[in-house]
Amino acid sequence: MRKIVQNTMLLPILLASLCFHMEAQVVFKTIVPQQTVIVGESFPVQYVLEDLQKDDDFIPPVFKDFRLASGPYTYGGSVYGMNGPTRLKNIVFTLVAIKPGRFIINGATAKVNGKFIKSGNAIIDVITKKEAFERAAKEGPGETSSEYFLHPGEDPYEKMKKNLFMKVLVDKKSCYVGEPVVATFKLYSRLESRSDIVKNPGFYGFAVQDIITLGDNLTETEMINGKPFDVHTIRKVQLYPLQAGLFVIDPMEVTNKAEFSKSAVDKKTEQEITEGVPRDNKDKEKDNTVTYENSISTEKIAITVKPYPLKNKPPVFTGATGNFSINASLGKESLARNEEGSFIITIHGSGNFTQLSAPAIQWPEGIEGFEPVTEDSLDKIQAPLKGARTFRYSFISGKPGRYTIPSVSFSFFDPVGNNYKTISTSSAEVNISNTEIKKTTREQQTMIVKRHPPGQLWWIGAGLLLLLIVITGSLIRKRKQGVINDIKTDTPATAIPVDRLLQPAQFALQAEDGRFYSLLQKLIWEHLSDRLKLSGSKMNKHDLYLAMKEKKLGEDQ
Repeated sequence: MRKIVQNTMLLPILLASLCFHMEAQVVFKTIVPQQTVIVGESFPVQYVLEDLQKDDDFIPPVFKDFRLASGPYTYGGSVYGMNGPTRLKNIVFTLVAIKPGRFIINGATAKVNGKFIKSGNAIIDVITKKEAFERAAKEGPGETSSEYFLHPGEDPYEKMKKNLFMKVLVDKKSCYVGEPVVATFKLYSRLESRSDIVKNPGFYGFAVQDIITLGDNLTETEMINGKPFDVHTIRKVQLYPLQAGLFVIDPMEVTNKAEFSKSAVDKKTEQEITEGVPRDNKDKEKDNTVTYENSISTEKIAITVKPYPLKNKPPVFTGATGNFSINASLGKESLARNEEGSFIITIHGSGNFTQLSAPAIQWPEGIEGFEPVTEDSLDKIQAPLKGARTFRYSFISGKPGRYTIPSVSFSFFDPVGNNYKTISTSSAEVNISNTEIKKTTREQQTMIVKRHPPGQLWWIGAGLLLLLIVITGSLIRKRKQGVINDIKTDTPATAIPVDRLLQPAQFALQAEDGRFYSLLQKLIWEHLSDRLKLSGSKMNKHDLYLAMKEKKLGEDQ
């Protein structure tokens, strides 16, 4: 009796322990297609975490024997079961099979609640296109057969319309400024065809970043109305809206030549897709075949771009959209007088990196700072872009002392949380010693000449001359017109002395750090864009010419 009582008392404890163990257990699965995969075609591999309580690190496996086409893409959500909602995390890769055989897709590793867990391995079978056709032929004609045979009296154009078409897919039709829209252009075919892209969409109002292009040869099989179609991803892009409003993704237009057999022949059809490749229109038809041509296109897609919310908008916000972090560092913490230093700001995260502008630096009195050089390290197949953008600011000081570069603030809009966030760096201290840096010696000048041969130096001189002509002509016109600004704008600008404007490029040339050309080009564009009020996508030669023409500047200028 005593033992029964003791066991009865232990039962709730055992049940509670079991329930705790069940609740703490995270299910981690590897999911691959159950059907066979064809060589050259793509397929998804999914790693699914179930009962996830805390989002932790994910370590993907090495996909040997396959080519990684895209990914990872992470999706979150919940499913409802008998015990209520269960949190899910799904990480998806797209792979391309490169050879036939039976292969193992390795499991992935995840760190959840401080512990490492691993999903199981999965098996996938890969066959050749020839073997796939032979298998389909054994199943008999009908749903799995191709459309290569043109029956007597059958309308070839109607057949092409049903078996050769295009689609454009977007992940959203409404977004905020700077929030990416992913657009995928696909061609579906069950015909023996040759297609040529004659018009790519213009994407007006968006900054464009390609994810998949025609050269990636991404093909998969998709069932539509019970029939297998070869699906070719022609282009996949992420589009970053530049301003609020209603914008239209233009159609992509393609011309096709489809070959049909006049005899009852069934074959595995293949497609060839090119862009802008001239062809001989006098193609010779094979024996007992006939070729027809048509044109197809995707539909127009309207995207509504919402403006940034006005509520709680920070004063330092400049259009960064996504989720970011920021840090700052000095190239050297101790410098001689007139020695060039570098102050480096790096923004990490995901978002519209290509539209991020350089944060403003409040240089302390006694330090002269210059415009930064920008470097990107981005994963361009991620949407939104993921990685880092680095701004490297050059500065000098001719006065010894210890200087503090204040904290730098950076604001961004988080479209997921629908709110603004402001982050800041730590302040940085630099010591300027009383030692003065030496001027460029003859030996250094000789090294510059060796590094930049006469031909390169000619271009350097030509670039400097062009910049000097622009600035000098600007100053002359100011004197003639009696105004401060050479091109009339809403706000007058004070002329920057030529020697100061050229200082960053001059330092780069003397330091031989390879930034001279990019700095010179940047300085020219900054001068012209400031005078003509050009920015963003308008900073190109065509718009520059139109802006100068609108200001009634002569052709020679």
